[in-house]
Amino acid sequence: MTGCTDPEFEPPTTTATEELVVTATPDLTVLAPTPWVARHGMTAAEYQAEFDQWVGQGYRLTDVSGYNVNGTVRYAALWEKKAGPEWVARHGMTSADYQGYYNTYASQGYRLTLVDGYESGGQARYAAIWEKTTGPALVARHGLTSAQYQAQYDQWVGQGYRLALVEGYGVGGTDYYAAIWEKTTGPALVARHGMTAATYQSNFDSFVGQGYRLTHVSAYQVAGADRYAAIWEKVSGGASVARHRLTARDYQHAVIDRQLQGYRLKNIDGYALSLADRYAAIWEAEPTSVTGDYCRNGQCFDLGVLAAELEDAIDPTTAKWGFEVRRGRTVIQRADGPGRTAADLPMTDFGVHDRFNPASVSKSITSVALLQLLAEQNIAIDTPIWTYLPAHWVIPANNKTITFAEILNHTSGLRNDDAGGAYKYANMETLMEHEIALEDKVDSYANVNTALARVLVASLDGYTSWLTDPDGSAARFITYVNREVFAPLGIYDVAYKATGDAPTLFYPNPPGAAHGTAYGDWSLQPGSAGAHVSLHELTVFAAATFKGLLLPSSKIAEIKTHELGFADYGTYADGTKCYGKGGYFPGGNMNGGAELSTVLIYCDNGVAAAVMINGGLNAGERFKAAMTAAFAPQ
Repeated sequence: MTGCTDPEFEPPTTTATEELVVTATPDLTVLAPTPWVARHGMTAAEYQAEFDQWVGQGYRLTDVSGYNVNGTVRYAALWEKKAGPEWVARHGMTSADYQGYYNTYASQGYRLTLVDGYESGGQARYAAIWEKTTGPALVARHGLTSAQYQAQYDQWVGQGYRLALVEGYGVGGTDYYAAIWEKTTGPALVARHGMTAATYQSNFDSFVGQGYRLTHVSAYQVAGADRYAAIWEKVSGGASVARHRLTARDYQHAVIDRQLQGYRLKNIDGYALSLADRYAAIWEAEPTSVTGDYCRNGQCFDLGVLAAELEDAIDPTTAKWGFEVRRGRTVIQRADGPGRTAADLPMTDFGVHDRFNPASVSKSITSVALLQLLAEQNIAIDTPIWTYLPAHWVIPANNKTITFAEILNHTSGLRNDDAGGAYKYANMETLMEHEIALEDKVDSYANVNTALARVLVASLDGYTSWLTDPDGSAARFITYVNREVFAPLGIYDVAYKATGDAPTLFYPNPPGAAHGTAYGDWSLQPGSAGAHVSLHELTVFAAATFKGLLLPSSKIAEIKTHELGFADYGTYADGTKCYGKGGYFPGGNMNGGAELSTVLIYCDNGVAAAVMINGGLNAGERFKAAMTAAFAPQ
């Protein structure tokens, strides 16, 4: 478990509370896996809007956390689409309000399933969920100091009750606790509260080592320091993951990454630390989740063999290399070589989380962005593009036949030479005003296709300043990609140039004393190359694309059928088909002799991969060979 963590419903300034009553959810069929939705960092209004949206679609609120960040109340919440009894949710309650509603709902047959405390305006506030269901005797307490909570714990456990939930919260520099006990039996249980981050980590390691499983965690701030309360039970179960002290960005990425791996978020708690929001969370593997090996059609696949074969195939004298390969819960990351050598201080080692320009692999990102907009605006891929280009371009008749599909699969008839030797806005105008030959509309790879595609992305996203700020369309494209492609995946601030104090550089093979290169600034000519991303981010992007997090199923089918941004990367022993995009920057007399080969892959068996080689080897061919070797007869 590594360290890291988000918000709530903004309670009103008066003592009034909000009630959310929902009737029984209808029986749901075809739920495999059962859908769930998580949101964090929400204001009260945002939380209410999300609540209304998801409840309206048949989801149930199963977890809510309120927290105060630098004087502002925020919410994090989890909704699940599953059947269940009638339920009621309230937030913004004072202590007296909460007690009153507790008594009222108990008299109506509702049972408290969750209570969360937080500070607002120097006072304690509460959010809670009740369900209309029966169960064993239940005791709930709130507003307890640490000593009072311990005394209550000892009392009720001594009478045969089990702790079902404990939530810590800080008010005025003092920690308080709300808890639920149920009179029931169960496996061995351990509970701790008031833990520092270091103590929490130590207890986690100790209890997990003894066969316990973390089933609940509450994180809270007291006098500027983070504290933790948690429950461990000695139970078996599928794979689980726990994280704490996550920043909002890290939490967002973790939610998506774990979802792609087949985990379901079960517990989320937001809190403040150093005037910023943090998150603690628990994920559990879905029953349908998979690992890196399986057998079917008389063949057995092993992701570990794929990784070993891939590593062995990369020449040890290569300047540097790295890859991430994944299938379900199995993720293998390996890298070797310098991010920067002594010729370009500071010296660094290259890793799978280091960003770099993967050359034409960026085209797959451009393609997904364009396909998103086509899906959103209900534009077919066989629609001619010319009416979506700047109105003042003088486009000849043959060029008016070019469709969206043709620029994404390089059958448009466009040629790099007709753009004037570059890929900026002015070059794209030159390109489209040079008439193609219709007989050239065959498969012929050309960078200008996706350079033009990013002009279309800007246009479809509403850009209109073609005459006053034509180069601004490049920035509009980059903004769209960050907002709609990367940010939903928890990937942020992707630039089309090297950024930071010590960006990754690429070298001749061997590097010797040569200076490295980052392959230039592509900010004014994005689309065909230039997106600085890491190998890890690329595999998340590939998996998210083909698993439907970024595109509807119809567009995924079109990618596969028409090779839109991803080409055919082979069919393997058990019938698995792979789709990929390669990238290449040549060495020789270019780039100071530095050579780069990359490949991005997704396969129908769930394998996603990103490979980078700084040297004279073809990453795509190395992947295909390793993928072939990863199958063996059953």
